[in-house]
Amino acid sequence: MFVMWFVKVASSLMRTPKSRTEQHYYGRKQNCYSVAIKYVHRALRYNTLARKLRKNDARELWTTRISAGCTELGTKYPDMKLMMDESSIALDRNMLQNLAIWEPRSFRALALLTKSRQEVGLNSLEGPSPVGVVTRGML
Repeated sequence: MFVMWFVKVASSLMRTPKSRTEQHYYGRKQNCYSVAIKYVHRALRYNTLARKLRKNDARELWTTRISAGCTELGTKYPDMKLMMDESSIALDRNMLQNLAIWEPRSFRALALLTKSRQEVGLNSLEGPSPVGVVTRGML
């Protein structure tokens, strides 16, 4: 009985412990160390590539959403981005797409700011004054 216990312990010690990355494989990919390590390294390579692709896909989605919102309001995204840079409005693509989806009034205000900047100029005296605002020229 003592010998069987020793054999059982020795055989369990001889097995290599499975890491969490290779546990979900089946067959030799899970049991044989040399095969398992090859597939784990391959999976990690693809995972690294997938992280970069996921970020690129998110950026492309954000740009599409912002462009759709700008088109709906009659402006273009590059013009809006240029106006925001000149006006020192620091909003990234993620925040702009959130505004376009969840806060359309705020996004509309940015689009109207873009239109007014393109047509008349933000600090120009030629354009009509906003309703309900008293300016120095009116005094």
